[in-house]
Amino acid sequence: MPLRNRLSLAILLILLVVLLTIVFAPFAVSNGLRLWIWWAARQEGFVASIDKVDASFLRPVVIRQLHLKSVRDNAFRVDLTATDASVGLNFKHVLLHMRGRIIRNLSIRELRVELHRTNPNLRAITRRGWATLQRLLPENLSIANSEVRVENGPTLILLRRGVLSASETEAGRFSASEVMIASPWLRQTFSQLRGATHWETNRLTLGGLTLSRGLDLQSATADFSRLGKQRVGLQFEVDVFGGKIRGNISDEWRSQHSNWKIAGGASDISLGQTSDAFGFADRVDGLLHAANFTFRGNLAEPDRVTASLWSELTGLTWRNRTAEAIMLGAAVYNRKIQLQQLYIRQRSNQFTLSGEADFPTNSSGWLSPDFRGNISASINQLGDFVALFGANPGDFAGKITIEGAMDTRDRKFGGRLAIEGASLTFFKTEIDSLAAKVNLKGTELEIEQLEIKRRNDSLSGQGKIDMSGDHNYSGTLDARADNLLDYFSSVRRATGKSADRIPVDVQATINSSNWDAHGVVRVLDSNPISFTANFPLRIGTDWNAFQLSPLNVTVDFPSIFLAKAPQLFHPAIFQDGILSGSVSLSETLQHPRITGDVQLVNGKLSGDGWTSFNLVEASSRIAFAGNRASVEFFNVATKDVDLLLRGEILFDDPNDVTVRMSAATPIFDLTSSQIDCVNKIQIAPAVLPLAPAVAEFEFHGGVFQSGWTVALQEDAGSQSLAISDPDGAARKLLLCLGTSPEEKTLTLGALPRAETNVEATRSKGQKKRR
Repeated sequence: MPLRNRLSLAILLILLVVLLTIVFAPFAVSNGLRLWIWWAARQEGFVASIDKVDASFLRPVVIRQLHLKSVRDNAFRVDLTATDASVGLNFKHVLLHMRGRIIRNLSIRELRVELHRTNPNLRAITRRGWATLQRLLPENLSIANSEVRVENGPTLILLRRGVLSASETEAGRFSASEVMIASPWLRQTFSQLRGATHWETNRLTLGGLTLSRGLDLQSATADFSRLGKQRVGLQFEVDVFGGKIRGNISDEWRSQHSNWKIAGGASDISLGQTSDAFGFADRVDGLLHAANFTFRGNLAEPDRVTASLWSELTGLTWRNRTAEAIMLGAAVYNRKIQLQQLYIRQRSNQFTLSGEADFPTNSSGWLSPDFRGNISASINQLGDFVALFGANPGDFAGKITIEGAMDTRDRKFGGRLAIEGASLTFFKTEIDSLAAKVNLKGTELEIEQLEIKRRNDSLSGQGKIDMSGDHNYSGTLDARADNLLDYFSSVRRATGKSADRIPVDVQATINSSNWDAHGVVRVLDSNPISFTANFPLRIGTDWNAFQLSPLNVTVDFPSIFLAKAPQLFHPAIFQDGILSGSVSLSETLQHPRITGDVQLVNGKLSGDGWTSFNLVEASSRIAFAGNRASVEFFNVATKDVDLLLRGEILFDDPNDVTVRMSAATPIFDLTSSQIDCVNKIQIAPAVLPLAPAVAEFEFHGGVFQSGWTVALQEDAGSQSLAISDPDGAARKLLLCLGTSPEEKTLTLGALPRAETNVEATRSKGQKKRR
C-alpha cells in the first residue's frame, strides 16, 4: 500500500478514535466514577448512593447528589450528603497512575456531615482508605454551604452555614454563622466568624479570625500531608485577653492506640478579661504570667505516657481571696506523677508542697492516690491564708508554721507533721500558743503531742486513732478553763465584765472510743460541783445514735449559793438561795434512769428570768427514782400570795414528759375569756370567788421540744361561772411562753397571805370613816 494511503488510513483511524472518545467518554466517565465510588466505599464499610452524574467531554464531572453512610451500626457512624459536587479530574494521573493529585478542582454547593464516635480505639477506615483520601485532596476547594455535627463521647461540635474556599494560587476565605463546642469542661458558642485561608502542600491555614472580644485566632494550620500514613497535625497561635497561646498537636494512629504529641505555651493572659468574657459569677483578677505544657502518648497506655506542666499565676484575686504568686510544676513519666513544686506566696505567707505519686490504674485511684511528699509552711497572717480555701478570714488570725512529710503508699498513711503557732484565733476564739506533733503509721494516726494555751486556760492530750475498721481511738485529755463563761458568748454578754469567774477542770481517759471523764466546777463561796461521766462516742456518731448509747453521769453539788453565781443560768433566774443535791443518770438519753435529789432553799427569783410569771420566791425538793420523780414540795410566792404545791414527774421518754401538780390550798381559774394558747401565767389574790377550783395541773411535752400543753382539772364539787369544758373534762391549753407579742394570760387565783388581808381590811375601814 502506498505511503499516502497508509497516512490517510492512520489519520482516519485517529479521527475515528477521537470521535468515539467524544461520543462515549461521558458515558464511560460517569459510570466508571459511579462504579469506583461504590467499590471504594464498600471496601471501607460504607454504602454509597449517587443520584445522577453529568460528565461532559473535557469538562468537570458533576455529581448531583452523593450520600455516604456507614453499613455497620458500631461505635463509629458516618452520614455524609454532598449536593451538586463538581469534580475536575486530572485524567493523566488517573489513567497512568502517576503520583500527584487526581482532582484539580472540587466545588460543592451544599455539604452535610454527621460523625458519631463513642469508642476512641475503633478505627474508622483502613490504611489503604487513608491513602486514598490523601490522593483525593484537591488543588482547589470550594464549599458554598456546609452543616457539620461531630460527636466524640461527651464532646459535641456543631458548625452551621459554613463557607470555605481554598486554593494553592490565591487566598481563600472562611465564614460560619455559628460554631458551638460543648464538653464537660467547656461550653462556648462563636457567631459570625470570618477569616482568610491558604492551601499549600496539603496544609490548610486559617488566619485572621476573631472568635470573640479579646480572643483572636492569628493562625491555625492543619497538616494533611501525612494523612496516608495515618498522621495529622495542627499548629495554632491565638491572642487571648492580652496574652498569647501557642500550640502544636499531632496524632498518629497507625498502631492500635493513638499516639498524641502535644506541646504548648501561654504568656501574660489577663484573668480579669477571661472572667468577663466567660461570664463568671465572681470576677477573677490576676495574670497567667507563663505556662508550658507537653504530652506524649495515650491515656489508654499509661506506661508510655510522658507529660510536664509548669505555670505561674501572679496577682490572683477572687472574691476576698488574694495571692501574690502561685507556681505549679509537675511531670509524669514511668507511671509516676512528680509534683516538683506547689508554691503559694501571699504577702508574708508561704506554702510549699512537693512529692511523688504513682499513676492511678483506674478512675477510683485518683480518689486515693499513692503520694509521698514534703510540706513546709510559714504563715504569718492565718486569716488571709485560710481565705484562699473559702474560710471566713475574720474567724482566723495569728502565726503558724508547719513542717513535715507524708506517705500514702499502699493506701496506708504514713509520715509526720509538726505544727507550732502563736497569737492565734480559731473561729473567733483566741489562742496564745499551739504545739502539735502528729505521726501517721500505717492505718494509725498518732497524736504524739497536743498543747493549746489561752491566757490561764490550757488543753493538752495525746492519743491514737485507727484509720480503718470502726475508727476506734484512745488517749488522754486534760483541760482547764479559768472561766467557763468565756466559752459561752451569749452568757458572757448578758452577765457583763463584772461577772465572777467560774473555773473548771476536766480530765478524760479514752479507751476504744469509750470516754471516762471527771471534772470539777468551782463557784465563788460555794462547794465545788463535781461530775463524772462514762459513755461511748464513736467517730461519725450522730445525735440520734448517741441518744441510744449507754451512759452513766453523776453530778454532785453540795451547796451552791446562788447570790454569788447568778450567771450559771441564762437568762438570770435566781438572785439568792441555796441549791444542793446529787443526781445520777444511767441507761440511755432516750430512756433515762435518774436517781438522787435536788433541793432549793429560799430562792429569790429575778424578774428578768421569769417574765412569763409574777413569782418572786421559790423553794422545792425533788427526789428522782428511775423514770419518775416525786416533787415533795414546791413552795412559790408572789407579792400577795403563797402557794404550797406537790406532785410527780414522769419521764420514761424525754419526748413525752408529764408533770402533775396539786395545791394544798385552793386555786381558782380566773380567766374570763377564751384563749388558744398561754404566753403568760399570773397568780392573783382571790377571796372565795365564784370561779372553778383547780384540783390538778398537768404539763405535757418534750424536754428539747416546743409545743408543751397545760391541762387544768377542775374540782368536781366546784360551781363554775368561768369558761370551761362543757363536758366537765380538763381544760387543755397550749403553752406559747415568750413567743406571741399579744398578751394571752392564764390568771389563777389563790387566797392572799394574812398580812395582805389585814392591810386590805384597814384600807376599807379608813374609807368608811371618811
